[in-house]
Amino acid sequence: MPSMRILMNAEGSLGGIDPSKIIHTTEPFTVATLAGGMESGTPSVAFIITLPDGRVVLAETSLALFQEAARMFATRFGWVNEI
Repeated sequence: MPSMRILMNAEGSLGGIDPSKIIHTTEPFTVATLAGGMESGTPSVAFIITLPDGRVVLAETSLALFQEAARMFATRFGWVNEI
């Protein structure tokens, strides 16, 4: 079962993450869909982040959870139609 922690306000705390453990990159990262990425065969969303040392972080969640996070953020901030 996929899980994703959704923080509606992480300013100043980043959800309790130890600041010394953060690797901050402003380089582009990839968000990709996998049509049958979940064990159930439903779609998933993958986040692919290349770290400054060349290692790659791959985080995956269900498309349903990703959409729920987007709905929650839109409820708080409204839909943003700009890039």
